[in-house]
Amino acid sequence: MKWVKYVEYVLFAITIVCFASLFFLPQVQHMGDMHADCEWMLWWLYGIVGIGIVAALISPVKNLFTSPKAAVKALVGLVLAAAVIGGCYAISSAAPVPNSAGGFFEDAFELKFTDTMMYLTYLVGGVSVLMILVGEIRNAIK
Repeated sequence: MKWVKYVEYVLFAITIVCFASLFFLPQVQHMGDMHADCEWMLWWLYGIVGIGIVAALISPVKNLFTSPKAAVKALVGLVLAAAVIGGCYAISSAAPVPNSAGGFFEDAFELKFTDTMMYLTYLVGGVSVLMILVGEIRNAIK
């Protein structure tokens, strides 16, 4: 599994280049405002999320051949994750959002996708903080 480390380095380097381009690429004139053209960075982030989803789907299949018990646990976790993502998607909104140029963001897919990702981020962050607190309290009691 040494190659995974190199894949992580390549993905991290591309992400750093994307972030640095906000500061070093020329600004684009758009309806009187100067801003960096960052739509291609959004597509890169969509790609990263897609890679994560594919990796999450491939992992249980790989575990099926090495350890059937681990595969069952991974599949249960995958079903639970799909249920959470589906719930976040169900509560996300596709209502148009006003932008700074006076128009609206109206692409329903992007609006639902970004809302879903925001809700997932809030949920994962909240659960992480809760687990840290529970772990610290449990360690303090022991």
